[in-house]
Amino acid sequence: MIDPRTPVLVGVAQFTDRDSAPADAGSPLDLLARVGAAALADAGGAGITLDTVAVVRLFADSSPAFASPFGRYTNLPKSLANRLGASPRTCLYGPVGGNTPQMLVNLMAERIARGEADAVLLAGVEALRTQAHAAKAGVALDWSDDPGSAPDTLGKEVHLVSRHEMAHGVAMPVNVYPLFESAVAARYGDAPVGHRERIGKLMAGFTRVAAANPYAALPVERGAAELITPTETNRYIAYPYTKYLNSNMFVDQAAAVVMMSTAAADAAGVPEAKRVYLHGCADTHEHILVSDRVDLSTSPSIRAGAAHALAHAGIGVGDLGPIELYSCFPVAVEIAADMIGLRHNDPRGLTLTGGLPYFGGPGNNYSMHGIAEMVARCRSDRDACGLVFANGGYLTKSSFGVYSARPTEGAWSRADPATYQAEIDAEPGPGFTETPDGDATVEAFTVVHDKGVPAFAIIVGRQASDNRRFLAQAHDGLAALIDTQVVGRRFTVTTGDPVNRAVFA
Repeated sequence: MIDPRTPVLVGVAQFTDRDSAPADAGSPLDLLARVGAAALADAGGAGITLDTVAVVRLFADSSPAFASPFGRYTNLPKSLANRLGASPRTCLYGPVGGNTPQMLVNLMAERIARGEADAVLLAGVEALRTQAHAAKAGVALDWSDDPGSAPDTLGKEVHLVSRHEMAHGVAMPVNVYPLFESAVAARYGDAPVGHRERIGKLMAGFTRVAAANPYAALPVERGAAELITPTETNRYIAYPYTKYLNSNMFVDQAAAVVMMSTAAADAAGVPEAKRVYLHGCADTHEHILVSDRVDLSTSPSIRAGAAHALAHAGIGVGDLGPIELYSCFPVAVEIAADMIGLRHNDPRGLTLTGGLPYFGGPGNNYSMHGIAEMVARCRSDRDACGLVFANGGYLTKSSFGVYSARPTEGAWSRADPATYQAEIDAEPGPGFTETPDGDATVEAFTVVHDKGVPAFAIIVGRQASDNRRFLAQAHDGLAALIDTQVVGRRFTVTTGDPVNRAVFA
């Protein structure tokens, strides 16, 4: 007998629009309604009455850089509920972060187990492809709705970057993840060109999966050399990443998941063949600021979170079948695999979608697609256990889910994340100074490009005098930093206002 309060995923849906002209494309709300209705239909039951609708936060509401010129949704989950003819008592608008879809699954599983919810719709969308094309063409769209009242939230957002970091360019993910990549290359002992070849080989496998995925925004298989070689159409964004190695945010994609209590699923007549269970989960975060991280080439929070989720499920890494690792940039895959204990060439594969650069990176909602793919895989192989890893920020926030079509045993519960987060918080960083001076060593670096031309270098350094970490920029001799061994190199730093300056001999 399955405990009637056991949470179960019963319906999933995805949608991708690659081709519609702006005037013909659906609005974000249109796409949400489409996948929401499809996920409810996919559950195969009848008379599912939603008591909770949760929507992943739009990029338009996450950063001014992506603000929509076509209006605003004041309560998107309620607008979605209205489109579906539902009257949920809870309308939740999720926080910023690519970890949000998996975090919401974990949270809603807990609420269902506690009797606080019975039928939940989770959904998310981005239509940045249409937004950009419409703005460029001067096409006016109406992407607004005010259904009254404000949505529930999960509290105040945490600032993931300091003013000092922003001044040095440590703010946009396209600049930050390459810093991690340089640190990982040094940990592996790779020569620069050899490490780029490693990256290309890893991500070529992702393009293969995307090419076979009907929901992929860019279903094109590319070889390793094509991915890593800078060309006019594949320019460096921030070394060592070319355009083909960056997450592709300009997509029109939506996905949705329906979760229920087992009792509610039974009452609605949801077939057993549709049911997939959350066997293990975890939510963790790194030291929030990149400047305070213990080690730029590893992630204690991913290591601890994955271990806890697998232990919660009662399995080990070797027991996993399908695997879906967050893949905004290659280093996210490398670090996650290393921390979880997976080989980069694991025969099980490391993605179900094809990854954010190729499948598509729809804002905060990418992992909802990963979860939908995982549900489909578990339905087809009912003995398999699969792992989803979702990431938010700069490898800042991590959420994990272990899934299987085999029912969980006993009453479902999860440990308070604070109990295992404490050990992560206790790991000390190296100390940080905003006013470095004198001799130093490079810990991590990247060369930020503007239209394929080197613009400036971001340097994460360590002072020779006390080994404290600091940030600086270099503006001279940038070409000499490409494909040469920079990490570990000595240089001189001078405190600046607002930017510290690095000079190489």
